[in-house]
Amino acid sequence: MAGSIVKIGTTTASGSPSVLTITGIDTTYNVYLLQVKDLVPSSDDYIAWRVTKSGTVQTDSEYDNARKDMPAAANFQDNEAQNASHVNNAHIESTGSGWFATFHLFNFANSSEHSFGTHEHVAWVSTPQAFGGAGGFAHTVSSASDGISFYFTGGATFSSGELVLYGLKK
Repeated sequence: MAGSIVKIGTTTASGSPSVLTITGIDTTYNVYLLQVKDLVPSSDDYIAWRVTKSGTVQTDSEYDNARKDMPAAANFQDNEAQNASHVNNAHIESTGSGWFATFHLFNFANSSEHSFGTHEHVAWVSTPQAFGGAGGFAHTVSSASDGISFYFTGGATFSSGELVLYGLKK
């Protein structure tokens, strides 16, 4: 297993950006791994993401997703959306410990397939409680994607955060 994960690049929030984007996905690897660390908004807000194609964020309404959210102080929740303009997730606190996630990204460099991925996430949210979950998403356009861009749906900026992209050797 040693050497089977190759670091592609890192993006770190600096200067309160409104988006945090990482690119670098190409045909070198079939599967990419993205580690999301400590995304914290400037004010309480919902985290969301979109794919990039040739470095451009795709704002169309072609995102399908489903996830199981698991709040510590409530029943498990089923959440899904079709033909959305982004993939939405948890409400993150500006005073909390951030949002952390692991993504596995498939078919991103394939121009004749949909780009899709899985994710597992965890955060401390406003109840207060631990909030975790897992799910999957697809950008239902058959064209190559080269990255993912995160933002907060209510307009908050990033106080902190880091994205680290890896390729999984074939």
